[in-house]
Amino acid sequence: MTPAAFAAWLAFMRSTRKWSGAKCAVALGVHGNQIKRWRDNGAPPYVGLACSAIAQGLPPWETSQP
Repeated sequence: MTPAAFAAWLAFMRSTRKWSGAKCAVALGVHGNQIKRWRDNGAPPYVGLACSAIAQGLPPWETSQP
């Protein structure tokens, strides 16, 4: 995920959900400092997938017992 794409996701979450960078960090399961690093340097591909899932409002993946 490029720095521009990650910054765009942050902007999207701020404008549509009113989420702070700290709330985005919690949703991604990382420290707030990591958000800054990803905004400056880009993020691994799996973070892009997580950002898409969060933006779509998908819940965490869980298995269910039959």
